[in-house]
Amino acid sequence: MRDGAVLAASTPAAPGIESLLLRSGRVSEADWSEVFTAAAPYGRLAEELVERGLLGAAAIEVLTQTAVFDAIFAIALGGVTACTARPAAPGDLPPLLPAEPGLDTGRIVRETHRRLEVVAGWQRLGLSIHTRPAPAETRRNPALAPGRAAILATADGRASARDIAFSLGRGLYSVLSDLAILFKDGLITVDPPSGARPATESVQVGAVRLEEVPLAELPIGELRDGSSPDALLDPAPSAETAAELPRRRRGTPGTSTGA
Repeated sequence: MRDGAVLAASTPAAPGIESLLLRSGRVSEADWSEVFTAAAPYGRLAEELVERGLLGAAAIEVLTQTAVFDAIFAIALGGVTACTARPAAPGDLPPLLPAEPGLDTGRIVRETHRRLEVVAGWQRLGLSIHTRPAPAETRRNPALAPGRAAILATADGRASARDIAFSLGRGLYSVLSDLAILFKDGLITVDPPSGARPATESVQVGAVRLEEVPLAELPIGELRDGSSPDALLDPAPSAETAAELPRRRRGTPGTSTGA
């Protein structure tokens, strides 16, 4: 945080900024390594990405906000029992790409509370970050937005919702939203929790809540008309995204100790 505003947040439960950039193919590993080496020591990663034509300023704003909201949502979803504030120490690594000029804490609290309410409805269906969705046995082959089609192709009954988010380089909440829509449309199956309400009742509740996403406030995931802010985030995904992400360690450009 800086001056009461949130600049960055991270957790192993949700993809961070490197995953959102590299796993999605928006930036190649080679380009990221060059950018990191040239700009990270001077805190100029955002400027360097823009100057090299790899991302636009609007795309960076979307990505950094996505990472912050998603991490705090994932932390809250896991349960928070205590929170301790401490000043930054000299050895602390600064955020790779901070959400400049910072996000208002009240806005984050409101959005996180809204997401937790929505997810509570999905959990009654058996859909959570630990869910391992599988394709449904259906002959339907509907036209899907690219983001949803990629999730459907990855849903193999073994990968969890969290795994899918990391694999595709997408926000955790965005992936859960699309999984809920795919489930509602009968294209995936999940194991319902014991004592769950009938699926037809819960699906309708989830469908209503899905329409309440404040896209003007937080432009992540797919828009209701089928388009996506990913149009801001070219180039398109490449085959390089399947490779292992670089790790950032203290004093070593382009590497990381976090998950």
